Amino acid sequence: MKEFIEKIENSIKEIDSIHTSNLRNIFQDALKEIKNHHKIDNYIGDFPTFIEPVYLGDSVKIGDDVLLGPNVYIGNNCELGDYVELSNTIILDNVKLGNNFTLENCLVKTDSSLNFDILKEKNCLLIGQAESKENLKKISF
Repeated sequence: MKEFIEKIENSIKEIDSIHTSNLRNIFQDALKEIKNHHKIDNYIGDFPTFIEPVYLGDSVKIGDDVLLGPNVYIGNNCELGDYVELSNTIILDNVKLGNNFTLENCLVKTDSSLNFDILKEKNCLLIGQAESKENLKKISF
């Protein structure tokens, strides 16, 4: 799994030069790999609902009424707000998501902080610091 995460991180280092077709292929390969690395034993917070496979890194904080899966990877030191639903989604390290987020087939870049409520997105890369949906930087793939 580490190899796929490194490939994703390398392909999105330079935001201006992202090749979406390449990113989509790497993303799909990584989602398939999650099945071989299922891990949900170490998280902080309420009791989420899991639809396996789900991989949780270290020090993941989970809010109330969260639904994770299938095919979800959450990196280290991440925080999910209340009423978050993730499917076929990869959240890289040090990410914070607000409340009432629904992400399907999405990728959230390392060190992103989406500090607002209510977001519904599909098939995209979410990047950076945002205090509102209008300030959110996203790239569809």
